[in-house]
Amino acid sequence: MTSIRVSLATAALLGLKHCRVNAEPTTLYFMLPEPCHGGCRYCNQKNGYLSRVRWPEFDFSEVNKKVQNSGAQRICIQCPYHEHSAEAAAQAVRALDTSLPVSLSIHALTSDEMVMLREAGVERVGMGLDCATEAIFSKWKRDVPSWHEYKKSLYRAKRIFGDATCHLMVGLGEDDEDIVAVMREMATRGIRVALFAYFRGNETAVARPRYRALQIARHAIETDGATFSFEEGRLVEMEVSSLRREAFLTSGCPGCNRPFYNERVTKIYNHPCILNDEQAKRAFEEAQNYAKIHCTAE
Repeated sequence: MTSIRVSLATAALLGLKHCRVNAEPTTLYFMLPEPCHGGCRYCNQKNGYLSRVRWPEFDFSEVNKKVQNSGAQRICIQCPYHEHSAEAAAQAVRALDTSLPVSLSIHALTSDEMVMLREAGVERVGMGLDCATEAIFSKWKRDVPSWHEYKKSLYRAKRIFGDATCHLMVGLGEDDEDIVAVMREMATRGIRVALFAYFRGNETAVARPRYRALQIARHAIETDGATFSFEEGRLVEMEVSSLRREAFLTSGCPGCNRPFYNERVTKIYNHPCILNDEQAKRAFEEAQNYAKIHCTAE
């Protein structure tokens, strides 16, 4: 491997770029340099971005020298979709000089590909199911494995790696009931959900009160459990065991904070670090403006 793409914030953390960073990443985010052969309608890779993030390319050996002493908790490698991406990812992981746990953000894989990646040193994988229903998947994701294949692949990943993360996007036309159903399904199988807000142009396409309520739903499902009431697919009420500000943090793999990955600094959806009292109060109020929330611990 001769080169690798690096998120701008990661490049700043490693001293590869000199730029101001509002929140340091706790994970080092890399991307394999090969072009993506998928046709996801919400993706900006053809413009040099993934979500709102720019990924300049650097010499791999230069990056590799700086990884171990970065202070990061994890490495995450984004793997564009193409026929040989699993082999390319395995090559990159073997070449890394690090003891940090390595995650891959990758497409649906076969069992043999997963075993190869595990033996190469991958700790866990995250997969972009992204869409809460098969119909929405068919509308937004083209030239990639099917919705059902992604789900089966996530179940395989849980079995083979012991841990897996399902990437799920809000704002693609789904009902709240659909997205909560996927969260519950993944939780029953021990698979984490990494929640994203769909970014369109210069704005996020989902209202923040709705996103806040779904963040609370995700956190409750993965921790203490919750009950939900819907009207025509819209979340109108939920009962949770506790309300914690951690619900509004970036979700996904351990140690991942993805600073400002799909939002502006001035309009945060996924907080990269623990919220202060004022931020937490505002976030809870936004959620309550969307759905009634009852906390049994009160």
